[in-house]
Amino acid sequence: MTLTQLHYMITIAETKSMNRAADRLYISQPSLTSAMQELEKELGITLFHRSGRGVTLTSDGAEFLLY
Repeated sequence: MTLTQLHYMITIAETKSMNRAADRLYISQPSLTSAMQELEKELGITLFHRSGRGVTLTSDGAEFLLY
């Protein structure tokens, strides 16, 4: 887990969109998705519910965000 991944997660939670978060962070959306998948794999939990309308935090994701 890196500080960059944590910054990415916070930005995604604020914007509720991978595309908007990627734009705000000045990175590509595939790079952002990859970073979040790596973080989820490392933690062993799913942080976001992904849908065509955006992303929302899972209960595990919301709890992790508090820390």
